[in-house]
Amino acid sequence: MIESKDLIEATYGIKVTSIKPCRAGYVLETEKGKKHLRQCQCSENRILYVHGAKEHLFNNGFVNLDTYSVTVNNKPFMEIEGQNYVMTPFFEARECEFSDDTDTIRASTALAQMHIAGIGFKHEYESISGDLGKLPESLGKRYDEILRMRRKAERERGAFDYIYLDCVDKFIELAEESLSLLGGTEYPRLVKKTFIEGGICHHDYSYQNILIKGHTTFITGFECCTEELRIYDLVNLLRRKMRKCNWNPQKASLLLDAYGEIAPVSKDEISVMKAMLLFPQKFWRVANKYYNSRRSWAQKNFTGMLEEVIAEYNDHVRFMKQFDKLFL
Repeated sequence: MIESKDLIEATYGIKVTSIKPCRAGYVLETEKGKKHLRQCQCSENRILYVHGAKEHLFNNGFVNLDTYSVTVNNKPFMEIEGQNYVMTPFFEARECEFSDDTDTIRASTALAQMHIAGIGFKHEYESISGDLGKLPESLGKRYDEILRMRRKAERERGAFDYIYLDCVDKFIELAEESLSLLGGTEYPRLVKKTFIEGGICHHDYSYQNILIKGHTTFITGFECCTEELRIYDLVNLLRRKMRKCNWNPQKASLLLDAYGEIAPVSKDEISVMKAMLLFPQKFWRVANKYYNSRRSWAQKNFTGMLEEVIAEYNDHVRFMKQFDKLFL
C-alpha cells in the first residue's frame, strides 16, 4: 500500500504521512486526522447506496459513524489495481461487550438514535435495498430446511445426526409457533409503513461494529445496511445479549427500556419481535452450516455448537413466556 501513497493523496486531496496495516486495512496518518483505508467487496452501486445512507444519518444528527471520505471527484471510493477501496475515520475505541450491561444499554441507545435519524431515507438504488416484506418467506424457507435436514440426519446417522434427531422435534415446534404467530400479526402494515416513511436498518449490528470511547458510542460497518423493519436490528441485539445472560428477562428490560426511551416500540412491532425471537434461528444456522460444509474436521466444532443451542432451549422458552411482560 506504501507504493499507492501518491495515488491516495492525489485521489483524496490529502497529505499522508504514514501508512500502517490494521484490521484488514490500513491506518493512514493525514493532516485531517487518522483514516482507515480498506478494500470493499461491494459493487459500485452498493457503495453509493451505503454512502447515501450514511450521509442521510449524518445530516440528520447522527454523526458518530464511519462516513466515507469522498475523493476530489466527489466519489465515496477509489480504485487501486482494479479493486474498490473506501476511506473512513479511524476510531481509537474498543468493541462493545454484550456481556456488560452498561455497554449493552449504550448500544441500544445508539441504535435507537440511528433509527430515528434514518427516517425518510430513500435512494435511487432501491432495487438493491433489501428484504423488506420477505420475513414470512424467509422463515418459512428455514423451517423447510430444518425438516429437510431431519430427513438427511435420518439417512446419515453420524454423531452430529444423532444429536440433531434427538432434539429437532422440539425446535420444529418452536418454528411452527413462530410462523403461526407471525401470520397473525400486523406485519404487512409495518412493512407498508416502513416503505412509505423510508428508513435505515443496519442489518449487521454486532459487537465489532459498535465501538465505545469514553462517553461516545460509534456505529460502523454499514455495508449490509438496507431498507428493513427497524426491529430487525433490535431483535438481533436482544438475541445476542440474551445469549450472554441465560435469557434473563431483567437484562432484556434494560436494553428495551433504553431503546424505547428514544424510539418507542409499537404493539404491532412487539408482536412481530416476539415471532422473530421465538424462531430457533441459531439451531437452524448451526445445522445448516454443518450440512452444507460436510468437512470431517468440522464435525466436532459443529457438535459443540449444537449442544450449546440445545442447552439454551429451556431458558429461551422460559424467556418467551415472559416476553409480553417486558413492555408493560
